[in-house]
Formats: sequence, structure tokens, C-alpha cells
Amino acid sequence: ALETSDQSLRYVTVRTNDSQKKLIYGVDRIKSSEKILLVEGPIDSLFLNNCLASGDANLALTAKDISGDVTLVFDNEPRNKEIVKMIRSAIDTNHNVVIWPNTITGKDINEMILNGSSPGEIEDIISRNTFKGIEAQLKFNMWKKL
Repeated sequence: ALETSDQSLRYVTVRTNDSQKKLIYGVDRIKSSEKILLVEGPIDSLFLNNCLASGDANLALTAKDISGDVTLVFDNEPRNKEIVKMIRSAIDTNHNVVIWPNTITGKDINEMILNGSSPGEIEDIISRNTFKGIEAQLKFNMWKKL
């Protein structure tokens, strides 16, 4: 982790080979026969069962390299233009996506934990708020703030 001028943490990813494949954090601990959660940050992925991290917000691109039933868990940032655009695209390409309820105040899993939620509670929220297709589009339109 690196500190930036605004005191927010940033991370550096180091590739140890010449492969052009997207790096995915946590592949070694995944059970592909079970539902797989895909989040943005490696720290976030450590709190949830059967969870991978893409290292960036382009979860749909990362999901192409994962076999199995994948649910995309974007950060809870309804005012972030890039996140909104990526969720819209993921819904359009028929991915399972989590649309966070408006009662959630943390922007990501780590922040939700810091705000007092347990991993089990977060997994329950994810399970109850995973949508696909037209239902995802409806929930997404109510969630976004742009």
C-alpha cells in the first residue's frame, strides 16, 4: 500500500511473468463448482467466501477469464460515472450483478466491515441483492445517482 497526497491508500500490482492475461487475486482458494463473487479490491475479497478480486473496476472483463457462476460485486458508488457505466455494461451483457440497497453506507466491502457489518451480513445482502436482466436494469436505474 502507498499513501498518496490525499491520504487514501493505493496499491501496486506486480507481475512476475510476461503473460498478458489479466491478473486475478485469490484464484488459488476458489471452488469453481460454487457461486463465485468477484469484487474490485484484494482486501475486500478476503472478507467473503469464494471471492476473487480483479484489482480494478472492470469486473466484466475479468469475469471472462473465470469459469463458473460469477456474481459481479461492484463498489457502492452510485455517483461514480465510471462505475455506473461498467455496471450498465455488465447488465447489458447479462451478468449477475449486485445492486446495493440504499441503506448501505460503505463504498466497498472493507468499509462496510469497518462500519460494523459482519462478513455473513454482507454475504446475505449480496445474496438478496443479486440481479440479472430486466430486473437488474430496474434496480440499477433506482440505485444510480447520475
